[in-house]
Amino acid sequence: MPEDQLPSDIRESFGRVMRWLRGVQPLRGEDAVAASVRKMSNQEADDCAALIVEMFGQMSRAQSNAVRSSNSLVKLHSVDSDSEFDAPAMIANN
Repeated sequence: MPEDQLPSDIRESFGRVMRWLRGVQPLRGEDAVAASVRKMSNQEADDCAALIVEMFGQMSRAQSNAVRSSNSLVKLHSVDSDSEFDAPAMIANN
């Protein structure tokens, strides 16, 4: 995903992760990510992984909230008749 399509609260973290993963000149036969990870301390690797997981959680919550708000009404069908009615999604999902 291009950085400019990320939510604004994630862009700084994404930039940090990308700088970590492109920070080392690769040796012959490896890419910048492999070289950067090879040179990371255990603490740097833990910090980078934690930031990636945090960003994933933020993106998942944002996507979930967007789906909830776009699906604010759910069409319900009566089992006893042919009638239909709308109910708020929050009620219909419980």
